[in-house]
Amino acid sequence: MKRSISALAMMCLAVLIAFSPALAHGENTHGKQDAGTAAVEAAPARAADNVSPGDVMTLLRNLHPATVHFAIALFVVAGLTEAVGVFHPSTEFEGTVRIMVMAGAAGAIIAAVFGWIHTGLWLGGDGTMQLHRWIGMAIALVGTAAAIVANNRPQSRTLLRAALIILTIAIVAQGYLGGELAHGAGHLWKQ
Repeated sequence: MKRSISALAMMCLAVLIAFSPALAHGENTHGKQDAGTAAVEAAPARAADNVSPGDVMTLLRNLHPATVHFAIALFVVAGLTEAVGVFHPSTEFEGTVRIMVMAGAAGAIIAAVFGWIHTGLWLGGDGTMQLHRWIGMAIALVGTAAAIVANNRPQSRTLLRAALIILTIAIVAQGYLGGELAHGAGHLWKQ
């Protein structure tokens, strides 16, 4: 019974975490709103029976930014927890890292899938798009490998630690590239 409640609580937390960043990013207009957007926002919500297949695809495409935040948070916090565990070895730290890496890998796979839904099975795009696409795939693959290593509870945690360092570096690069795609070149220095 405890396991079922814990699993349900984790799923609810995952849904809350996954969807809250989507609301934080909004439409990426950053204060610039045209008359068409204002009219759409002022219109009453449509009933669920009026949703078209195109609306569903639009929703699925737009979920990519929301799904990436879950994996990012879990991998980065797993790395920080593992770093603390180096100085204070504990089975609790190991178990916590294992759960976060496994959930982060699942989140990274979901984010990659939504990334492909977002762009379609299209291999074009400029260098930024190409790097973003393939670093995302690499994060999903390395994250999955890290989850397998963490779940097997190796005697040496060197391989897991190396994977967490690689994931953290890749996530920083991926976040920057995602910002370039969403907000334009040089987005960190724009006012």
